[in-house]
Amino acid sequence: MVNKTLDYNKISLFNLTVQAKEKFGNNSGTASLLISIQDYDTLNPYFSQSVYNGKISENQLGPLPILPEKILAKDGDTGINEKVVYSIKLVKPTAYSNTFLINADTGVLEVKTAVDREECPYLLVGIQATQQDNIFKTADAVVLVTIEDVNDNHPVLSQSSYNVSILENFPNGMEVLQVTAIDKDEGGFQGTFILTPADSPFQLSQAGILTVRNSTLLDRERIPSIHLQVTVKDHLPPYYEVHSTINILLLDENDNSPTFRGTSYKQDIFINMTAGMSILQVAADDPDDGINGEISFILAGGNEDGYFELDTSTGQISLKRVIPLGVNQLKNFVLWITAVDGGTIPRSSSVPVQIFAVGDSRPQFIQKTYNVSVEEELISPVEVARVEYESLNPHIPVRFQVLTESATFDIDVNGIISTKSKLDYESQNNYVLNISLSDGNATDYATVFIKVTDVNDNSPVFGITSTTITILENKPAGTTITSVSATDVDEGFNGLVVYTLKGGEGKIDIDTSGLILLEKELDREKQGFYNLTVIASDQGQPMLSTALNLTVIIDDVNDNPPVFSSSRYEVSVPEDKVLGRALLTVSATDLDAGANALVKYRIFSQQPPTSSPVFLVNLTTGQLSLSQQLDYETIKQFEVEVEASDGGQPSLSAKTLVVVHVLDVNDNPPEFNRAAYDIFVFENLQKGSPIYTFSVTDKDEAGFSQGHFIHNSTSFTVDVPGILSLRNDTELDRETTSGFTLQVWAVDAETNGLSSSALFHITVLDVNDNNPEFQMQPYSFAILEGNYMLGAPARVGHVTATDLDEGENAEITYYLSAEDGDNPYSIQQDGTIFVNGYVDRETKDKYELLLVASDNGVPQRQNFTYVSIQVLDVNDNPPQFTKAQYLANVRVATAKEGVPVLSVSATDPDVGNNSVISYSLMNHSDDFRINNHTGEIILSSNLDHITADTVVTLIVIATDHGVPQFTSNASVTLYLLVNDTSFGLTFDSSSYEFSIQEHEKSGTAVGSVKALTGSIAVQVVYSLKSHSDKFSVSDQGDIVALTRLDREEDDLYSIIVEAVDSVVPPNTAVALVTVRVNDINDNPPVFSTLIQTELSAPENADTLDLGIFSATDLDTGVNALISYSLQDDFAGMFHINSSTGKLMTKKPLDREMMDSYELKIIATDSGTPSQSASLVLNITVEDMNDNPPVFPQISYSVTVKENEPPHVILSAAATDEDIGYNAIIHYTIIGETSSFHVGELSGNITALQPLDYESRSQYTFILKAFNPGQPDLQDTANITVTVEDVNEEGPIFDKPSYYQILLDNSTAGTLVVDINARDESKGYDEGIFYNISGGNSEGLFSLSSTTGVLTLTGDLSKQTVPLYYSLMVTATDSGLPPLSTSVKVSVTIAPINISFPVFSEAVYQPAPLSEKTLPDTFVVQISVLYKLPVIYSIVSGDGKGYFIINSSTGIIRTRKNLKWEDFPVIFHVQATDSSNASIFNEVSVIVEVTDENDFPPVFPSSLLEERLEENLPATQIVQLKAQDSDTGSNGLLTYGILSGDRLKFRIDEATGILYSTTSFDYEEEPTEYQVVIYAEDGGIPEKKRGYCTVVIKIIDVNDWPPVFDPVTEFSVNENAPVGFIVGKITATDRDTGDNAFVLYSLTGGGGNIFEIDEIHGNIKIKNSPDYETMNKYNLTVNAVNDKSAPFHQATTHVTVLVIDVNDNAPVFAQNSYSASINMINPVGAHVITVSATDKDQGQNGLIEYHILPDQNFSPFFLIEDTSEGKIITTGNLSRSGEIHLTVMAKDKGSPSLNDTAMITLNVFDNRPFVPRFNETEISISVLENTGVDYFIYAFTVVETLGKPIDYTVVSGNEKVGCSFTCLRPVWSGIGPQL
Repeated sequence: MVNKTLDYNKISLFNLTVQAKEKFGNNSGTASLLISIQDYDTLNPYFSQSVYNGKISENQLGPLPILPEKILAKDGDTGINEKVVYSIKLVKPTAYSNTFLINADTGVLEVKTAVDREECPYLLVGIQATQQDNIFKTADAVVLVTIEDVNDNHPVLSQSSYNVSILENFPNGMEVLQVTAIDKDEGGFQGTFILTPADSPFQLSQAGILTVRNSTLLDRERIPSIHLQVTVKDHLPPYYEVHSTINILLLDENDNSPTFRGTSYKQDIFINMTAGMSILQVAADDPDDGINGEISFILAGGNEDGYFELDTSTGQISLKRVIPLGVNQLKNFVLWITAVDGGTIPRSSSVPVQIFAVGDSRPQFIQKTYNVSVEEELISPVEVARVEYESLNPHIPVRFQVLTESATFDIDVNGIISTKSKLDYESQNNYVLNISLSDGNATDYATVFIKVTDVNDNSPVFGITSTTITILENKPAGTTITSVSATDVDEGFNGLVVYTLKGGEGKIDIDTSGLILLEKELDREKQGFYNLTVIASDQGQPMLSTALNLTVIIDDVNDNPPVFSSSRYEVSVPEDKVLGRALLTVSATDLDAGANALVKYRIFSQQPPTSSPVFLVNLTTGQLSLSQQLDYETIKQFEVEVEASDGGQPSLSAKTLVVVHVLDVNDNPPEFNRAAYDIFVFENLQKGSPIYTFSVTDKDEAGFSQGHFIHNSTSFTVDVPGILSLRNDTELDRETTSGFTLQVWAVDAETNGLSSSALFHITVLDVNDNNPEFQMQPYSFAILEGNYMLGAPARVGHVTATDLDEGENAEITYYLSAEDGDNPYSIQQDGTIFVNGYVDRETKDKYELLLVASDNGVPQRQNFTYVSIQVLDVNDNPPQFTKAQYLANVRVATAKEGVPVLSVSATDPDVGNNSVISYSLMNHSDDFRINNHTGEIILSSNLDHITADTVVTLIVIATDHGVPQFTSNASVTLYLLVNDTSFGLTFDSSSYEFSIQEHEKSGTAVGSVKALTGSIAVQVVYSLKSHSDKFSVSDQGDIVALTRLDREEDDLYSIIVEAVDSVVPPNTAVALVTVRVNDINDNPPVFSTLIQTELSAPENADTLDLGIFSATDLDTGVNALISYSLQDDFAGMFHINSSTGKLMTKKPLDREMMDSYELKIIATDSGTPSQSASLVLNITVEDMNDNPPVFPQISYSVTVKENEPPHVILSAAATDEDIGYNAIIHYTIIGETSSFHVGELSGNITALQPLDYESRSQYTFILKAFNPGQPDLQDTANITVTVEDVNEEGPIFDKPSYYQILLDNSTAGTLVVDINARDESKGYDEGIFYNISGGNSEGLFSLSSTTGVLTLTGDLSKQTVPLYYSLMVTATDSGLPPLSTSVKVSVTIAPINISFPVFSEAVYQPAPLSEKTLPDTFVVQISVLYKLPVIYSIVSGDGKGYFIINSSTGIIRTRKNLKWEDFPVIFHVQATDSSNASIFNEVSVIVEVTDENDFPPVFPSSLLEERLEENLPATQIVQLKAQDSDTGSNGLLTYGILSGDRLKFRIDEATGILYSTTSFDYEEEPTEYQVVIYAEDGGIPEKKRGYCTVVIKIIDVNDWPPVFDPVTEFSVNENAPVGFIVGKITATDRDTGDNAFVLYSLTGGGGNIFEIDEIHGNIKIKNSPDYETMNKYNLTVNAVNDKSAPFHQATTHVTVLVIDVNDNAPVFAQNSYSASINMINPVGAHVITVSATDKDQGQNGLIEYHILPDQNFSPFFLIEDTSEGKIITTGNLSRSGEIHLTVMAKDKGSPSLNDTAMITLNVFDNRPFVPRFNETEISISVLENTGVDYFIYAFTVVETLGKPIDYTVVSGNEKVGCSFTCLRPVWSGIGPQL
């Protein structure tokens, strides 16, 4: 039975063993029982995961990738394993319930509706698996779906447009606004900001902050607003952009000054001037906005007499009072008008206005009669005379008139009389002229007597007029061309004819007889003809001449080749150009003419050449055409040489180059770099990944740049330029598909494109598990040696490795390396081995390389083997001889034919035949031959013909057997010896002495030595054993200097010369050469650099000792003898001792006469030529206060125009010849101090208030200048100030305004109105200049500048309605400055058939009235044009009854007193037909009233003095208050700065508080400032001002420490006396007074040796210094300012060098020396070295060694180097035994000091025995035919020393048939031998 529930899923099978056992016995049995459990459907299905994760890009449809594994559910009953069905249970958010679809069978979850990540980034999908047979058995799982972001949202700017306002001139870097952007995509906006235009004044950072980049472009007046565009761009594809505009409005700043219109203002006013008349109006513009652009005018100057006045608002200048003028008097006034804008800080500009006041005109001649003369025949006009006159011209024009002889003479407006036609002396020689001068009213007369003088007035005349001559261009010089002749009817010099020629250009000339000759050869091509001008001139005064024109035509000769228009032509031709079509035309021209210039063309050459010509050229036209089809892909460019030949005899030709560029045509399809591609990829390749990059080429010019791809796959994409990628929606599965074949078409153009295709075989790879395997191990290759670096690499061999893996796992990479690093080989990835370096078999004949093959799998697998490369020989080495030169001696006596002389040998590092060498002789020799194989040189004869020593030189050639063959040469020198060579080697002298001047050029000969050998076969080589850096010796024994010698370095050289001969073994010999360097005067005296050249000396002192200034000279003797002088002793002020250099003053110094001296001391030696050096001393004279201030003048006069604002009127600066504090000058005024002020330090005198000529015309006072210290020195000057009256009032018009009505049929010249103005007491128009200053833009009106008459300039046109013109006429007086007044002139043009009254103005607007205008004052006159009388009446607007009108005249007057606050008033006037009340017309009248500004502002005091400490920050200085008795705006005051430093001071315009705007620096800036403050009221029409001058004195504070002047090193001689001044230290303090007082002290080392003057800073000797104890002191100098707090201190360091004096003599290391030496010595044998020391330094411590001369032994020794003490021998000594030498050590100081030492030498006799003959020359005669063995002579020697003597004939016994023998026995005499 079953004890518990069974579970199939846990145990599906039971194997039981059942035992049966006896109940009462022991027997039992077993049986097996298998129980199989059948599964029962009890369990629900289950998912492999409870939670799945899925990711998909937003907006993407299709299967949802699931992790960690695909969705899978199974039946829980594994035995049944019922099929499950998948379904979606829920989706959250629920709005996306229809977004997903699940495959019921596979469980693949698919997105069927795109999801927007920005709306829903995450979703939850609940899925259910249901058992197919039981819907109640289910399992649930959750899929968490992440929507991955795709860049599908545009950025969004915070505003669609930005608007901001900033001030113009906004500074650079200031923030204007911030732009922000958002992006709904993941991460928000991460893109870039772009501002356009890029050259705008602004810049935009990537944070979106807009700042000013260039503030200079922010000019509101030029660009009032700026419009920008900001673009934000996404940082990811497809790089969405969005734009927004930025509108920046520039706000105005007052940065523009008013600018006057026009360039000059001028006006005349005349005697008829009237007070109040308008003269002219100035106008100015200001481009600023608002109040900054509102302009008011100020009459700033020129109106001292008060003749003129200015309307501050309109700029109208009028005459205030009449200007008095006399007859012919002219006054000129220049008014300065200032235009001021209304800015907070106002800006202004000024303009001069010139007004001429013209008096009563009465023109008259100054002289009544004139006597003049004039030459005849002068071309008119000729000035005859200038008459002098008085008038007011041009202001009142005058007219001159010739009353008699007016047909011949004229007079201009300046009174210049001139001729109107030529005068002829022969016709009339005298004239009487009556002339008149008139201004239209008054006339004056004068008489001019004119005398005509005769001149030379007849020219030479040619017999012919012109002609043409021809001549060949190759005619020689000297050829006659033609001749001409001319005559002159005058006589004497006037008729003497001289010929000159023009136009011959140096090639044609004319002689005195008129013969025209060829001077130089002609060239028709440069000039084909010559236009000659033959000039025949007489010799009269003036000289007259006649010209004859000749034409010389040059006939052609063929002397010019054709010339192409270009040396090079270029043309571009499409490759499909049709044959025969013209390409271009070459053109050649020939400067010759006719047949010589006829050009024919042919093609001379073509590059690159072709089998048949590609081009043809037309014989006559030069047109180039195609004869063969072009192919761009074959040849891209041709160079065709075209020849042009002319038709001359002989023919000449020229060539040009035509470059034909072949243009590509799309005639080639694209080409894949392979026909088929095998591509390997892993099966786990990510979707969208690139797989392979391939290349497509197109032989056409554009290549494949415009192409695209077409393919037949749904799994892959192909993108330009050739990228094969897996599609984004495709995955690879090797188990499903192991490979793909893809056909891709490349099409080279969008339309009509050519195409080709390639197959792509894509293999899906597995993993990497196999090593690469080589096919062969190892590899062996061979290659020829050579340099493979220059050309293409050479192929060595090929290796192959295979890999059983697939795809990249089987792709093998090869690496080739060498253990020793020498690897000139490389391997391609196809296994091909190349050599690309230099391979030299002779260096290395075999390479053992390691070859590694690696696959590309992961992990990477490798295998390796060895590659052996054998280097094969190339014949690249020539044979090399073992010696460059071979030498051998051949004794003629023993020479036999066939005997070898010597062998030459050459080697060749090559191998094989390349190294086999053959030998030959370059030139044939009768005596010698060479073995081809061995190089052995063999005698070809017995040399019987050689009778004297002979040198034979053979050139041996060694040739290898390589291809190509190489050779090399060697020289073989053979000495054919007849004489004996055992002579030995000896110099012809054992010692030599030479001399050379110092500084001789390199290569200068010193002398020659010679060593004797006895045979030419023996060569001698010379060498130097000492001083080889200075000298050299040639093979001939010539000694030359290698460099320029300097005696001052070394004056004696002992040179050992060694000679070595060519004997084996060689002989040697030495000789001593002494070279003495002679002194030349090549060193100038030298002053020590340690000498102090900056000196100071007090003035007024008696004779001063300024010190000793000595120089040294490295030369010797007279060349070193120095004398001293002064270049300029300044008139005996200074004196120097000529021998010692001691400098003194002879007179007291006066700093004021000369504050410094540049004293040049000249040290001159006594050499020839002499040399000199100079030392410049700068001597500063210290100042004493001994001079008072001095004014340059005793008195000053200055003229100041009245009414000018306060300003500096005079700079009366005094001078003080002292300097520094002694020269500080203070100024004060004695006397008149209320009207004037003087700057305490500047001396500038300022007027404190505007001066008034009418109140006081002159001021006198005394100006004192004084020094502030003691003694009290001063000077005074008298000051006179004259006040100049100015023109204060402009002209006054007779009417306040002018009106006129004209009919439209008026014509040009019609009088419009006569305007009259007068100035002060003058009559109308007197001195007045009129001009139209406005309203005449059409130029319809003309105004007489002198009379004021206004007329029409043209006929009027018909009108239907009235036209109104409003002119402004200005009258300017002639005052100084000229003043102007303006008046309004109204002109109405009315139709002639008008049927109603027409007013003279459209609107009447009279000049403003003063509020103080009395009743019955004229206001304006109303006038009309009408056919009948009219009645005038005020019909409305005058409600308070201020005005009354005359009904018949239209004159409006005031009825009662006016109230300013009731105005302006606008009322209407009606003009009514007097006979018909229904006919009327109305006009408006506008009347304004101005308040009267009676009082100017007044300050309590016109002068204030304030003190301000330096370094204070900006602070309040003082508050100024002025009073104004007016009320209202006339009493409202504003304050401003008229003059002074506006950058450092400002004033509150409302409160009058004066501030400093910066801190002041007493030391760097002025210490006193004068600031003129004005208080200005708000008066109308004219503002008034009051003035106060504030003097601000800057007070010094102790803010500067002492500062030391630059200090150089001081020097002082050792042993200098106590009190000696070493130098002076100076510290200055930029403060003043006690703040600048400095005390000096000395600290640091040297306190026991030096001390300092605490007041003057002089460093002195306290105890004498000793150079040998201490030669350098570092002193610390302190400068302290301790008189005023805060105290300041400074420190400087001074180095004092102690200069050595030669006070120590050299001392030898030993008192005596001893040594041993042989008698027989080579030259230069070392004996002993001595040494000495000297405690001094420099020249004083330099030691020279000398052997003191004696009569016995000193000549046998010398000092090899005088600076080292090494003693050597000069040769063999004269005896043995003990000898003594005295050596001296001498320093180079001045004077020189020395020491001596004794040297004892023991000399040993080491002489060898050398027999010496008793006689050196023996002469013996022997008869011919003397028999053999005949005794001739017995030789004897001086001594034998018991040694046997051998005698030998060494030379002269060589001749055949003659033999001499020397025997040992001695025989004396002649005869048979015993």
